[in-house]
Amino acid sequence: MSAPLTSEQVNYLVWRYLQESGFEKSTFSFQDDCRAQHLEGKFKNWVKPGALINIIQKGLQYLAVEASIYENGTVGSTKVFSYFGPANVQEEPAAAPSSTDVPMEDAAGDVEMTNPTPAPQPQEESNGVSIELEAQKAELLREPPQTNGTVTPIKRSHEIATTMAPELNGIHSQRTKRARTAAAAVGEDAMMIDGISLPDTTSEEVRATIGSSIGVQADEYIQLDHESTGVYHLSPMDASLDSTARNCRFSPADNNTLAVSLETCHMFNLGEDLFTPNRNISDLVLFQQLDEEMSMIAWSDNGEHLATASWDGLIKIWDEKGRLRQSLKMHRAPILTLKFHPTMHSLLLSIDGHSKVNVWDAITGKLKKQCELSGGNGASERITSLDADWIDENTIVAVGDNGAVEKFDLALPLENGPHLDSIVKYEGHDAHKNVSSVIWSGGHEIFATGGEDGKIMLWKPTQLKPVGMLEGHQDVISFLQLSLGSTSPDSLLASSSADGSVRIWNIESRICLHVLNMQSPVNALSFTADGKYLAAGAQNLLVMIWLTETGQLVGMYDGKPGEDALSDKSTMEDLSWDKEGGRLAVAIRDRKCAIIDWKTLLNDAAIKKAR
Repeated sequence: MSAPLTSEQVNYLVWRYLQESGFEKSTFSFQDDCRAQHLEGKFKNWVKPGALINIIQKGLQYLAVEASIYENGTVGSTKVFSYFGPANVQEEPAAAPSSTDVPMEDAAGDVEMTNPTPAPQPQEESNGVSIELEAQKAELLREPPQTNGTVTPIKRSHEIATTMAPELNGIHSQRTKRARTAAAAVGEDAMMIDGISLPDTTSEEVRATIGSSIGVQADEYIQLDHESTGVYHLSPMDASLDSTARNCRFSPADNNTLAVSLETCHMFNLGEDLFTPNRNISDLVLFQQLDEEMSMIAWSDNGEHLATASWDGLIKIWDEKGRLRQSLKMHRAPILTLKFHPTMHSLLLSIDGHSKVNVWDAITGKLKKQCELSGGNGASERITSLDADWIDENTIVAVGDNGAVEKFDLALPLENGPHLDSIVKYEGHDAHKNVSSVIWSGGHEIFATGGEDGKIMLWKPTQLKPVGMLEGHQDVISFLQLSLGSTSPDSLLASSSADGSVRIWNIESRICLHVLNMQSPVNALSFTADGKYLAAGAQNLLVMIWLTETGQLVGMYDGKPGEDALSDKSTMEDLSWDKEGGRLAVAIRDRKCAIIDWKTLLNDAAIKKAR
């Protein structure tokens, strides 16, 4: 006999059904009432996907058998049983057979029919699964639980919902229902949950651009905080200098060189053995400007140039050894963006808070062009530039206030000094909202933009209207990032939002592959160079590391010191992987720069799993 279901078991089955079916708002509302997520560790390894449907289907089969058997134990009809009312065509009840035809029941409880009629074919459920297969699934439910044993300590990702605040600074996280994954991605029209293909039980047709939300369904992951083994905090060798981090950038060419902006910029050489007792980390101070805090740093893709900028608008160019090469003094406002050209490594693009977009020769220090988004004649009517990116060495796209997306041709001759007007104004974003991010994917000949309207537009440089739109985010787009760089045709696009989610998109198919939920506005993204991992940092100072192929959460770092409350100064600022994806630097304002030795942590987890 089976033990009767308890109320907590029923609650867990309902909670799992809501989650597997993609009803995310209902899932979180339900768990707020019954705390079913706390049963995850107790029941997860026993209860397989689709358990509630399985149990209901078994119950219906029992009712069908019960309805077809007379009081004397004889089978009277083989009509299809429906719990929700009779079928349109009613069958007349068959006459009860004589007592001599009553079937005999053997010791095992199997019923043997004496009638010579052929046995009916196995019934199938509405989802196409036969009774025999269901019996096999039932056997699976009785298997002892299996654990992966890959990480220590182990914490279920469903517990994140209880440890992370549902809102921060008045911004509520929004969630969308899970939709079907692309047929090309899974080989059939099926829903994917933790890589398991399930029959589609939803009758609702969902837009293809809203993907499968699996961001809260990791089995196990590496959990870290600021005191964990495998986390090191960088401090300047000169104790008199401020050690709180604002930006961090690993050199694309040197796995051990890390630039961190504090009140000034520091170039750290971490060495090969960062976490050995005899570590020797060198610190080279790159003085920017007296009493001026750093605002931005950027490496050229070949690692030969480092650009640093401060809030007064001064930009300095350093070589890989930390030697000053140029000082660029045209800006008069804080620098918002610094971007080197991906292949023409001497070209640097900079944007300040007064809407100026400057293009420099970083080697000579010469200002090549100065661009400005179109606006009125008065200073109060200027459209502020918020971001820009390179299309090629002679073309940039800048975005800003009032839905502005404009293209500039740097090859045009100048008539009045270095000032250059745009040649194309793209139309598509809400004209009353800012566009704050733009990124060029040369491998697809497309650039993407995002901003306050929550939409990601895809554009061809030669077309005035967007060629695609990626929808799903419910709030401001805060960041766009490409895996494998801007030149790869295999690049994926990651987007972060104030709705507390990160989405990974296939640019070519316009499909959202994964929705990664972080429960707090997301400020920073960073792919490993090979595109295998994506790190995301949120306002609640949580950093989550995901496998891009599956969307599985594999690591989480909590930047908060113990149980201390967040202060206004403690904000997530920057993330950066080294070129091999072995270390992750985390810059949190009002904290020291943290280095997560990800490669060592993975090796330790693999050893523990092997044991």
